[in-house]
Amino acid sequence: MNTYLALLRGINVSGKKIIKMEALRTLFEAAGFTDVKTYIQSGNVIFKAKSSSKQEVASQIEKMILAEYGFDVTVFVLDSQQVEKAIDNMPYTDGREPEGQGSKKLYVTFLSEIPTAENIEKLMQAPIGDDLISLYEDVLYFKLESKASESKLSNNLIENKLKVKATTRNWNVTLKLLDLLRVNS
Repeated sequence: MNTYLALLRGINVSGKKIIKMEALRTLFEAAGFTDVKTYIQSGNVIFKAKSSSKQEVASQIEKMILAEYGFDVTVFVLDSQQVEKAIDNMPYTDGREPEGQGSKKLYVTFLSEIPTAENIEKLMQAPIGDDLISLYEDVLYFKLESKASESKLSNNLIENKLKVKATTRNWNVTLKLLDLLRVNS
């Protein structure tokens, strides 16, 4: 069995695409996934699957959610090595220290593929103020100058400029997800 992390993009945000985590766990178990655990309400699921194809597993989950809830959700399926690599390449920290209470200025955005150089340039030219962005392969990192609610850097902007699908987690959540992946391996 392979241990994976599913990141569901855009659920339980602003009262849209609501999925209760208990129901999501049940849905995963009914599909044959085991050791299913969720973390907070933003669509983070750690589970085991027989398939070694992350793409097949993501597609299966997307179809399950569409059948059960009637809406499309982009699903990213990652293994612990991918999450570990994303954490290790964060340019705005020294090591794996969590941010202080209430800070939440560091973010990790997982992309569906490596964007083209032309589209990366479009994002780099976007009017994002003093926020810092850095890209490493298919992971975008950012450090916000102030609150996320005040930043122009959003998943929609990222997807629009890079022409790829994206889902973002704050630094502390990303660290916690790696811990949960390790525990469940």
